[in-house]
Amino acid sequence: MSISLTEFRKHVRMFFIFAKNSLVGYMEYKANFYSGLIMETVFLFSKLIYILFVFQLGIEINGISPDQMLIFTGTYTIMIAIYTGLFMDNFYRFAGHIRNGTLDLYMTKPLSLQFMISFRHVNFAFPIPNLIAGITMIALAWRRLDIEPSLIHVAGYIGVILSSTIVTYSVLLLPQILAFWTVKSGSIFEILDKCWDLNNMPMYIYPKWLRRIGLYVVPILFITNMPSIYLIDRLDLFLGIWIFVAPVISLLVVRLFWKLAVKRYESASS
Repeated sequence: MSISLTEFRKHVRMFFIFAKNSLVGYMEYKANFYSGLIMETVFLFSKLIYILFVFQLGIEINGISPDQMLIFTGTYTIMIAIYTGLFMDNFYRFAGHIRNGTLDLYMTKPLSLQFMISFRHVNFAFPIPNLIAGITMIALAWRRLDIEPSLIHVAGYIGVILSSTIVTYSVLLLPQILAFWTVKSGSIFEILDKCWDLNNMPMYIYPKWLRRIGLYVVPILFITNMPSIYLIDRLDLFLGIWIFVAPVISLLVVRLFWKLAVKRYESASS
C-alpha cells in the first residue's frame, strides 16, 4: 500500500510539472494561447446563440423545463472545458507517438506509460471560456430553480463531475488504443467525437434503446447527464449506484485493453 501511495504521489507531482511546462510554453508563445482562446470563445458564442433560442421558446422536453435544460447545457460546457484542458491535446497526439517512435522514448521513463501518454500536455486556452460559461449557466439555473446552493449540493455535483471525468477519459481513450494495431484511429475517434455532441441536450429526448446504450454500453451519455440529473433531483437508486460503478468499470476496461495493446506493440525501429 505504501509503494502504491508513493507512486501515486510521484505521478501527481509529475502532472503538476507537466502542467507548469505547458503553461510556460503558452507564455513563450502567447500568440498560440490568445488565438486558441479567441477561437474557442467564438465557437462558444455560436453555441450560446442556439441555446438562447431554445431557452426563449420555453418548451418542456419530456418534463425537462428550460431552466433545467440550462443545467444540462452548463454541465456539458464544463465537461468540454475538462476534456479540452486535460485530454484533447494528448489524445490527438496518440497515434503520432506510435508512428514517430516517441512512444519508445516514453517507455524508458520511470513513470506509467499510460500516464505519460494521457497527461503529458495541458491546454490552458480552450478551457477558460467554457469553464466560465458553464459555471455561469449552472449558477443562473440554480437561482431560477430555487435550488439551495448548499455545501452538500456543491460537493455532490463536483463528485459526479469527477465521476464523469473518469468516464470521459476512458471512453475517449479506448479508440485511441486501436492505433497500436491500425497506426491510425482517426475515423473511430471522429465518430465518438460526434457522439459527444449527444450530450448537448438532455438524454430524455432520445429513445430508450439509445439511452441504455449511451449509459451502460458505451457510456457517452453518462458524461453530461449524470451530474445534471443529480442537480435536478431525478436520480433514482440504480442511477445513484451507477455513478460509482461506471467509472470503475470503464477504467478497468481501458486499463486491460491498454495492457493488451502494449504487450503486442512492436517498436517503431523494429
